[in-house]
Amino acid sequence: MLDSISRHRLYGLAAEIRAVEEGHNARVLPDGSILVKAESNPGSYRVFIRRVADGVLWFACTCRSGQYRTSLPVPCKHAALAARRLEREGLARWEDGGWRLRERAQVRGARLLLARTVQRRPAPVAAAMADAA
Repeated sequence: MLDSISRHRLYGLAAEIRAVEEGHNARVLPDGSILVKAESNPGSYRVFIRRVADGVLWFACTCRSGQYRTSLPVPCKHAALAARRLEREGLARWEDGGWRLRERAQVRGARLLLARTVQRRPAPVAAAMADAA
């Protein structure tokens, strides 16, 4: 009998296989979410990175499965396909039965967050910092 971790790993792989067989494709949107759409069926779903826990990516999806399988890192076939898209972009990797954020992606993410703090500073503070340099 498989333990729950093994079942979760197998579920993620099976979900990805189903998504590919059904002709789904994943497109990254400007807000960082991923739009997953099937060529054969109307409609699409948005996948988000819900959290990162111990280096493992946890996804959320707007589909029914994504809304009630929140205890799984990859709750549905749309999330599985989105994870594979992150791998193609060089941001994630499949390791030990879960999708992990690559170190390079962590560094890029930290840089982007840090850069946003500079953009949000009030003008007088930014001017004072420029004068000090």
